[in-house]
Amino acid sequence: MQEKKKALIGKLRDAKKAHRRWVSNAQILMQGVPVKNDQLPLNETECGFGNWYYGEGQALRGYPVFRDIEAPHTALHTTYLQIFDLLFRERKVSLFNRMLGRKAEPSPAELESARRLFTVLNTESHKIMDLLEELEDLIISMDDDRFNDLF
Repeated sequence: MQEKKKALIGKLRDAKKAHRRWVSNAQILMQGVPVKNDQLPLNETECGFGNWYYGEGQALRGYPVFRDIEAPHTALHTTYLQIFDLLFRERKVSLFNRMLGRKAEPSPAELESARRLFTVLNTESHKIMDLLEELEDLIISMDDDRFNDLF
């Protein structure tokens, strides 16, 4: 396998790892763990995977499997923002609780909605990973001439 192809596959695998890390952060968010700034909701072009997809990955845009990734990736981010809003939006807190330094917590209904949305997020993530596997198989199977036409 030529070096350029190995490099592309390596970057694709790095993008998959970035996606898995991001989904893990979303799972941590569901557990109520405070999030760091780099784990806050981002749009689909700003996450580690999105940086690759909307950057170097665009060399693969001629392939339907590559283009099929965009919709579930966008849906994943939209869902994440909904979860974040349910769990961390500003809520009114009584004066007494403010004096004690307490914050208002999400209601049981909001927590249940967040859990349902996380199921949606997880489904979209699996779609993305399946498509990425298909994309990787496609790249591996390309002959050198077809691969070189990408660049």
